Amino acid sequence: MISLIHSRNRLLQNKLNELIKQAKDNEKKQELYEAFGFEVIGANSPEELRNLLLSDFITRFQLKDVVLSLIDRHQDAERLFFGHDEEARINYEKKLLILDIVKDAGVIASFIKEPLLGRAVFEKYCWMMTGLITRDQIKSAAYLPLLRSGRIIGAMLLLSHDGNRFPQGVGTLFLQKLSAMTAIAVENCLNQQRLKEISYQDVLTQVYNRRYFDLRLNDEIARSIRRDDDLTCMFLDVDHFKKINDTYGHQAGDQVLISLVSQIKNQVRACDIVARYGGEEFVVALPATTLPIAHEIAERLRQTASSTMHRVQGRQFQISISIGIANLRSADMFQQRDEQDCNIISTMLLARADKALYRAKASGRNQIAVFTYDTESL
Repeated sequence: MISLIHSRNRLLQNKLNELIKQAKDNEKKQELYEAFGFEVIGANSPEELRNLLLSDFITRFQLKDVVLSLIDRHQDAERLFFGHDEEARINYEKKLLILDIVKDAGVIASFIKEPLLGRAVFEKYCWMMTGLITRDQIKSAAYLPLLRSGRIIGAMLLLSHDGNRFPQGVGTLFLQKLSAMTAIAVENCLNQQRLKEISYQDVLTQVYNRRYFDLRLNDEIARSIRRDDDLTCMFLDVDHFKKINDTYGHQAGDQVLISLVSQIKNQVRACDIVARYGGEEFVVALPATTLPIAHEIAERLRQTASSTMHRVQGRQFQISISIGIANLRSADMFQQRDEQDCNIISTMLLARADKALYRAKASGRNQIAVFTYDTESL
């Protein structure tokens, strides 16, 4: 009888020890998830947040993969997360899914507001894993909804090669906390970036201002040097702009600038950088663009600008623009290969494009001039 009691006590003690161990493991997991959640909330940029969620998360929690799917209600999520970083776009495009509220309405409607673990995740959200090269190795999954003010802004999948990692019916308190912190981080980070970009915009024309352009140009030059690629810069100036203001009023001058920006945007790519550099002068950086291609773009712009009829208070008028072009590979420009010298290269490139613009003006306006060594003497 005593032996039986001892045996039962040992069994109870073993069960208790197992429960204590499980509780401690869960407590440790919760601490890890919460610590990571606070790190996610502290992300200073969409790029940092992207790397934390889609790269660091996998390493820290021994996952096979992570997929983040976001509903793009402002139609800017892809640009904010990737910008012009094509390498990041290639690395993460299958893990960061940007959903259009109209085109992807069907899959958005499938998002539920509670975490889901086990086989049901594969059945309901297999479309989120379609593009993963690791999909055949995934044996267990957890679905985490991203909620803000009761509204779903996206979802995240945690994927493991361990079939027992996310079993159905297991408590999800720490996962719910993590998803809540991730949702806060995504919303705050994107909103902060939107506000930051507003400070980089020209109020009238809604293109970037000179401050932002100078920062971006340095980045693009560094990228061009790394990839052994060309980059072309164009300065555009409205001819006799003061006369337009004096004759037709400043409202007409504003209309001309807004119209010109629209024409520029229609001719360049999303990856090109358009900025108002001052007054009636605009600058465009064309990464991975040769001088002949840039000249074609400039000629289309010149023709479009000169053929556009402007109307103000019943009066009609036309304008012309002058354009100066310089490229990274011109002359000795590309010999400076140290990324730390990007400021020097940027200053030189802009100065050469500006000298080419001066040459176009001096030659009669409504023209395109390309920087050459003889331009230096002007």
